[in-house]
Amino acid sequence: MVKKKIVLELDERYFNKRDLSNATYEYLKNENHSCELLDSDTIIVDGNKYLIQEWNTSAIVPLQQVVLKLIKE
Repeated sequence: MVKKKIVLELDERYFNKRDLSNATYEYLKNENHSCELLDSDTIIVDGNKYLIQEWNTSAIVPLQQVVLKLIKE
């Protein structure tokens, strides 16, 4: 089953898109997913291509999430 959207919360906060993409790649590899980082905006996870987006919320504690959106080919 292909997920259209994957949301991750990483332990650290990243201010650079390249660092965020690399951390996302490392997180997924450590979770035993097959992945390949194409560039700072695109990653292949388990054979499916996703767009890497950053989402920030400013509640009581600021939260940074990584949202992977499936790219339809």
